[in-house]
Amino acid sequence: MTRTRDGAGRAVGVLVLVLVLAATAVVTGLQRAAHAADGTPVQVVLTAVTPAVLQPKGTLTVRFEVVNNSGRDLDQVTVKLRVSQALTLRGDLAAPDSWSNRDVRDASATKQIAHIAAGATQPDTFTVPVDKMSLGGDAAVHGLTVQALDGGSEVGSSQVLVPWVPKDGLNSLKKTQVGVLWPLIDQPRLDGTTIGDRVQTPVFTNDGLTAELAGEGRLNQLLQTGQQIPGVTWVVDPDLLDTVRAMETPYRVAPPRTDPPADKNTEEGDDAGRESDPAAATPRTEEETEPGKGTAAAADWLRQLRAAVADDTVVALPYADTDVATVAHASSTKSKTDLLPELRAAVDRGRATATATLDGKTVRSDVTWPIAGAVDPPILETAKATGSSIVVASGASMPPRSSKLDHTTSTRSQVGPGTAALVTDPRIDVLLDEGADGPDGQLRLQQALIAELFTIAMEQPALQRALLIVPPRHFDAAVGRAIAAAMSVAAGTGGWAETASLDALAETAPGEERTMRAYPPGLKRTEFSDSYLRSIPDLQRSVDTFAAILEDKSRIRDPYEPAVLRTLSVTWRGETMDADAYRLDVTRSLRVLEQLVRIAPKTAVTLSGDNGTIPITIINGLQQTITVRLDVVSRQPNRLNLTQPHEVEIPGGRTIAIPVDAQSAANGKVLVDVRMLTPDGKEAFGPTQTFYVNTTSIDGITLGIIGVIAGLLALFSLRAYIRRRKEPPTGAEGADDAGEGEAHDPEGPVAGGPGAHARIEGGTRRHASRDRPEDHHAPA
Repeated sequence: MTRTRDGAGRAVGVLVLVLVLAATAVVTGLQRAAHAADGTPVQVVLTAVTPAVLQPKGTLTVRFEVVNNSGRDLDQVTVKLRVSQALTLRGDLAAPDSWSNRDVRDASATKQIAHIAAGATQPDTFTVPVDKMSLGGDAAVHGLTVQALDGGSEVGSSQVLVPWVPKDGLNSLKKTQVGVLWPLIDQPRLDGTTIGDRVQTPVFTNDGLTAELAGEGRLNQLLQTGQQIPGVTWVVDPDLLDTVRAMETPYRVAPPRTDPPADKNTEEGDDAGRESDPAAATPRTEEETEPGKGTAAAADWLRQLRAAVADDTVVALPYADTDVATVAHASSTKSKTDLLPELRAAVDRGRATATATLDGKTVRSDVTWPIAGAVDPPILETAKATGSSIVVASGASMPPRSSKLDHTTSTRSQVGPGTAALVTDPRIDVLLDEGADGPDGQLRLQQALIAELFTIAMEQPALQRALLIVPPRHFDAAVGRAIAAAMSVAAGTGGWAETASLDALAETAPGEERTMRAYPPGLKRTEFSDSYLRSIPDLQRSVDTFAAILEDKSRIRDPYEPAVLRTLSVTWRGETMDADAYRLDVTRSLRVLEQLVRIAPKTAVTLSGDNGTIPITIINGLQQTITVRLDVVSRQPNRLNLTQPHEVEIPGGRTIAIPVDAQSAANGKVLVDVRMLTPDGKEAFGPTQTFYVNTTSIDGITLGIIGVIAGLLALFSLRAYIRRRKEPPTGAEGADDAGEGEAHDPEGPVAGGPGAHARIEGGTRRHASRDRPEDHHAPA
């Protein structure tokens, strides 16, 4: 009994403890929900800081909002504007929490907010004469902090950097040449699928690009903002240009995917996604897709792009922004895959596509920009192999060799004969990677960039230097606006920088010697798997083989060669994109078309006699003529010898039986393998078909019996004919009792002898054929 009571007591204690913990968790959760996203009960949002650069006789205006996320009403909130001591080193700019702040000596730098209701926002403004801020006599950057206090304790704050330029502070300064690359890159939207019509209407995997090209869409905003930067260098993905151009005419959109993507760990080869039932492999139709809605937006965006880039440098990336690092490292992986042909094809296609889309404008295709700017010797060698004269590298990957430099070195570094690296600044790279999230993120990023450019110029005022700014590939519009605003100040009202194109930076003097760090392991882990790498050349060979048998090769090459290149895009490094699923979609789409050209399967053929023909039926379900060569192989040539047929043309939508001469040396079953080859006989197209040939010979006695029976039949027929001639007419036309002969089955066996050849070939070896169904449609 005691044990029972003790156990009950412990159970009650545990229950009480659980309830207490649960209640604590609920309260804590409510408290957390009541705080701002950054963990503070009050959020201070800076909405404007003007001017962006402080000068004598000016007035500083700071607009801000105080957001009460505490979950309760707040009374008597004090807001102060604080200014840090002079920040002259770039390392100081990177750590706002370590700024040694001091109060501004002006009564207007303090605000008292009587009441802020829970969840409410209170806007306000500081206006401070610059001359009363005691900023000192030397040019420097100062940190501004807007601080909210409740009961004397800080409950929220926000910081921003502002340069201070005293009178005549920049007289002896040599302006920094600053180049800005402006990427216009999207994600793959086409996988090669088209409608089976004359113009091969493209089928998009989704219609997401429509929103990107119009209004507040990212690509539309970047296009508008990029035009505000004089001398900007546009970096375009030709696949994006190709896709937008395809949207200018009517296009279709596939329904959302319903089947789950394939397992990434599955070893998928060239036959990935092959349908088991050829009859089920049907191309897309209009009934299975929806009309795209972005035609007007695409036409308008392309029109604006052509006008925007008319006087600027344009860099055409390899088509679909090929992952140069993956290509460079593929040959050293277990797969030992050589993807250099695909990269060269991407460079050529990229240059041609960009030139054609931009109305013949000359573009640069000799620029290599690996992911994150990370470089190593294999990447540099790959860049040289594709004719690149410029490699865009990150400052983290190629830092200065000396650690004792007291200034930021210039961007250009020679990395080999005829090849220069343009190296970015690591601190600016970090700022751009962090982005402009939050309600005041764009303003804070803008001012941070202004401060960085100002401090770089002030490190060595008499030293001429060049700098390259490269935002992330898929940077958002807020980051773009921050860059444009910073460049407008630095190269405009500030006057310590001047804009420069990529061409101009390539001609600048090299900076201090740089070293090369090891390739980042984190990036290495995101490269494609060995099985994936092996599949890409196989997929390209499938496209080449298919195109080789077609009369109009462009019907396959135009949609599928770009699709193969998209499988190597840098885009797949992102966590939200699935390269394996896309590759399998391309493969399946190609297989659908391949299976419209096939050898009709059969299980067995009987060959009566020592000589005869075996019909091999080829079905061409495409809209165009194909040319193939048959390869027929007897597994026992000593018993069954087969004559190789010549290449044959098969019109679109036709089925043709091709006779193969056969000579039998013995009775029995022999396995025969049949496959289609390209006209040059070098590549096999489609799967091999295998069937048995059963050979039977006829001896002399059997031939004699057959002859006697034939003679008797002829005699009885003659007798019946003579009798009918002697009979009087009945007054009605006699119906012809002889029915038409059965139609020849092109897949059936044909016995040897002259009669057999006459039935199959009509004396001239013509192929038996039949037309396709009238409602048949195939994209090729």
